[in-house]
Order: sequence, then C-alpha cells, then structure tokens
Amino acid sequence: MTRTSEAISMVAADVEVSQDNATWIDLTPYSSTVGITGGDRRTGEVNVLDDERPIVKAGKKGSQVLTIRYVYTEETEAASGPFASIRAWDDAEGGTIYGRYWPSGKVAGNFIFRTGKAIITSFQDPGGEAGSGEIVMCEITITMEELSKDTWIS
Repeated sequence: MTRTSEAISMVAADVEVSQDNATWIDLTPYSSTVGITGGDRRTGEVNVLDDERPIVKAGKKGSQVLTIRYVYTEETEAASGPFASIRAWDDAEGGTIYGRYWPSGKVAGNFIFRTGKAIITSFQDPGGEAGSGEIVMCEITITMEELSKDTWIS
C-alpha cells in the first residue's frame, strides 16, 4: 500500500475564540497546543445466563472537549489581552465561549473546525516552577455538543 504524501502539521494552524461568535480573539501568536477529546459513542451491554458474550447496543454520542494551551503574557494584558478576556468570560454566568481553528492555517479553501456555542469548563491561571525556566502557560478547556468541519471562505 502506498503511504500518503498529504500529511500536514499544526505548524501553520490558526486558533480563535469569541464570547459572542462575532468578535474573535486571535490566539495564534500565543497558542502552543490544540487538542480534542470526547465525542465517544456510549454503549450499553448486558450478559445473559446462557452465553459468555454480552449483548451490546449503540447509544448516543457524548460531548467533545477542546483544550487550548497558550502563553501567558502581561505586557498586552491591560483589558484586551487573551488572558484577561477569557478570564472574564469564565467569570461570567454560564461561561459561554465559541472556538474555531484551522489546522492548515486561516486560508480560503482550508478546513475550519468550529465549536458552536460551548461552555468554559476549566480555566487555569498561570503557574509554573521557579527553577526550570519554562514558559508560563495557561489552559482553557471548552465543552461542546459537537465540532463541525467546513471549508473556510474568507
């Protein structure tokens, strides 16, 4: 079997977040990781007395989780930096957020993945260890019904 030559990396990715799905904050210059988990189909099973194998049936799909790790900065954090904005959204009732990202970059014709209306389920303030010299990072976890995939038209 011939292997693919169509592989991509996240090196050119773009990622944005919004509280209202209209005004977007570009997290690309700050982000280091975009991860997706969840969306697994639930199953039910039962064993009956006269067979070793279970009866298994498909259930509904679970929610999906988008996790974004980004660099914490203070020079741009007045009231408009990503940390201050996302922290305020997390403090707001309901923790509403929208997220979107382009694995190959925000270019017409590339695929875009969008959360729809989602909920901030975890917001981590900056932290770290004194001796390591590691960059101070923050992390946001967003829980959504589903992640949609479309072709971006700028």
